Amino acid sequence: MDRIVLNFFTLLRYRFMLIAGLLPYILGAVISFYLRERFDISLFFTGLAGILFALIGVECFNEFFDWKLGSDRVFQLNQKPVENSTFFLGIGAFFIALLIGIFLTMKSGFPIIIFSVIGFLAAFFYLGPPFRFTYRGLGEIVISLSYGPFMTLGSYYLQAQQIDILPIFVSLIPAILLFAISIMNEVPDYFQDKLVGKKNLCVRLGQKNTVMLYGGIVVLFYIILTFGLLGKKFPPIAWIVFACLPISFLSFITGIRTYQNPYRFVSAIRYLIIKYILVMSIFIVGYSQ
Repeated sequence: MDRIVLNFFTLLRYRFMLIAGLLPYILGAVISFYLRERFDISLFFTGLAGILFALIGVECFNEFFDWKLGSDRVFQLNQKPVENSTFFLGIGAFFIALLIGIFLTMKSGFPIIIFSVIGFLAAFFYLGPPFRFTYRGLGEIVISLSYGPFMTLGSYYLQAQQIDILPIFVSLIPAILLFAISIMNEVPDYFQDKLVGKKNLCVRLGQKNTVMLYGGIVVLFYIILTFGLLGKKFPPIAWIVFACLPISFLSFITGIRTYQNPYRFVSAIRYLIIKYILVMSIFIVGYSQ
């Protein structure tokens, strides 16, 4: 039992709570307040609890299946094995998230349970059999859609109890940035992923081409940002995002120079994460005014 509790708190890591889950969830809620003047704080925190347990389930499944499929053992000696308790901890976390989803469905409508089920399926089959999306070059898309449109729209619907065009368009912002983060995270693991047959985009394209793809994604991001601002879909404060251009440039240049050195390449990912946090924070502040 002590080990399970320890695993529980170990899994509460910043990358999923802050990067993947928390910010898009908050974004959807503040857009509801901005567009429909609807915000229920009790629904917000109840939904946040559900997201928390769902993200714990995601991390448990990822660690368990990564171990079983061998991708965590390629270049490591005497690594501590991931036990079956991690898998069952994930099942338990998802079960609690499901109960919360059912409760919120009764409060806000049937689409909430649809968002919940989609999230579970994406989490399980990201590495789990038979689909193993990340082994088929689809994992990056699954991450982008799950933590971009589905997370943002699920949060928006929870508050507004309807779907509108604006949150769909705004959800492209976290979707694009999370897609970029996911492919950049694959670059340091290129060789071990290739050895275990994980045919993600980086393995298919190669390390340098993956970084070049990241550069193209950055250009696409700023094109969408420009259209959103000129079309008055994004809040005026979002013009500040252009101040992040030096961070984007630094991340790309660092990636091109260090893609063959996993230790040094981490800096390129860190710059991208900093940009993501800044961009999402700016959008959240913009729609909450």
